[in-house]
Amino acid sequence: MDPNVPRIKKFNKSYLDYIDNKLSSKGPPPGIVEFDLHGSCSRRCAFCPRVDAKKWPNLAEQFEETLYLKIIKELGDTWDYSGRIAFSGYSEPMMHSDIFGIIRQTKNIIPKCTVDMVSNGDYLEEEVIEKLYDSGLDHLRVSIYTSNKTTEKFKNIRSNLNIDPNVFFIRERNKGKKNEFGLVLNNRGGAVNLKQIGIKKETIFPLSRKCNYPLFKIFVNYNGDYQICSNDWNKKKIVGNAKNQSIAEVWYSNEFNNIRTNLMKKNRNIDPCKTCDVQGDLNGDEFFQEWNKIYKI
Repeated sequence: MDPNVPRIKKFNKSYLDYIDNKLSSKGPPPGIVEFDLHGSCSRRCAFCPRVDAKKWPNLAEQFEETLYLKIIKELGDTWDYSGRIAFSGYSEPMMHSDIFGIIRQTKNIIPKCTVDMVSNGDYLEEEVIEKLYDSGLDHLRVSIYTSNKTTEKFKNIRSNLNIDPNVFFIRERNKGKKNEFGLVLNNRGGAVNLKQIGIKKETIFPLSRKCNYPLFKIFVNYNGDYQICSNDWNKKKIVGNAKNQSIAEVWYSNEFNNIRTNLMKKNRNIDPCKTCDVQGDLNGDEFFQEWNKIYKI
């Protein structure tokens, strides 16, 4: 099992325990707000939709600082936010021109949050990693797509900087298709044809399986679009935009609530879920219980 699964379970439980006396009658706020910071990535991996450069060209675009800070301030003002701010999404977050400033300002505005980054490591050297943590980064997850030599490089950096492995994760994604690339592999909301890369999975869509992602996470594109899930690479379900809506308005909207109730009932016959094979119930049961107090599924 991906070690990220028990880590998120532990985080979700501690987050809900911490905000227990602040829980809204509308439902719990998101435990994770994931940001896609840039329009580019430095890699094109076989199991990722970005392998197709025509559908996913690299764009010199990034999250505008004023828009990003609007969302961060809303999180602080509305929820005194203590959840997780994740930099991952459809791009390499280190490509943002002011990544260090973004981290610093995030921690200044919502100091109780946990700032988490997933990187492919292409832009990470020892002094850069040290600066990331000095800026306020809490967790760094480096995905290794090359050789064991790269794995050793980051292990040495972690040792040199005396960083706890529990906050500097090294994830080996270079295991080949026989081992599903070291991932809990899914088809990214139907955006990846797994058979074309040699992964045989006989799946009848839509799945009759609950998914907890929209119960504990909201995803934000660099243009401000809100999505119900980071696996929706085809961007079939845009539920709002940060330029004209607050994050709370989107999170508690009728559309978001309808999606949650359907997925809690194991009904995936909705976009983008009808073509998705993600194991979305590996995490988030704690949030399921909280939402169920309202929806009474």
